[in-house]
Amino acid sequence: MDAALRIRQEEQLPVYERLGDVRNLLITQAKIAIILLQQQPPDQQQAAHLLSLAWQAAQRLRIPEAAQILDIMRDYALPLPEE
Repeated sequence: MDAALRIRQEEQLPVYERLGDVRNLLITQAKIAIILLQQQPPDQQQAAHLLSLAWQAAQRLRIPEAAQILDIMRDYALPLPEE
């Protein structure tokens, strides 16, 4: 899991940021958040922050991933972002 987290944070995120690829950026943020939540101990604060950012971007784009992100937040009992 550490390798997956490192690859997503150090390799994927910067590429999507440079390209301005908001959809893949938010998907990668959500995947990083899930990894953080599955670690022991889970980093709930950072995961909630990333999921909130991803949700906000998905809302702006009006894509179905917004609902999926909220489901992830509910599944892990994280605070939901304000609409």
